[in-house]
Amino acid sequence: MDFQNLDRRFQLMLPSGPILFLFLIFAPWHQFGSGSWGLSQSAIQAPNALLGIVALLAVAISLLISFAQVLGTDKLPESPQGKSWEEVLFLINAVMSAALLLKLILETSFLAWGAWACIIAGAIHFYGSYVGRQSGSTSPNP
Repeated sequence: MDFQNLDRRFQLMLPSGPILFLFLIFAPWHQFGSGSWGLSQSAIQAPNALLGIVALLAVAISLLISFAQVLGTDKLPESPQGKSWEEVLFLINAVMSAALLLKLILETSFLAWGAWACIIAGAIHFYGSYVGRQSGSTSPNP
């Protein structure tokens, strides 16, 4: 698999997806205090942990579908309800982006660098799915 020969959407989604996945789990979304007495919480911890978990699951599903598309369309089953896989990816990433933005809006106190890193990586990942949706379907359903 040559990264330079991949579609633009895969060039955006495949690197940003694992980075976003790691940021959601390990990067501090909220930072309370500073120094050795500080407490930090990742995106999948309270407050609004459910939104972080929804975003994490959406990124995992998005990455699985993207990797399956890169490895070959014969590995994917029929997409649900006659939609193309690009449309499915777009909807999954829209849910992920909405969950991240809602988590950001609902609790804005004590935001740490991880919140902004997740928003930026999520925006890049969502833009990759948008590019894929605009370019059309590579795996049409009969």
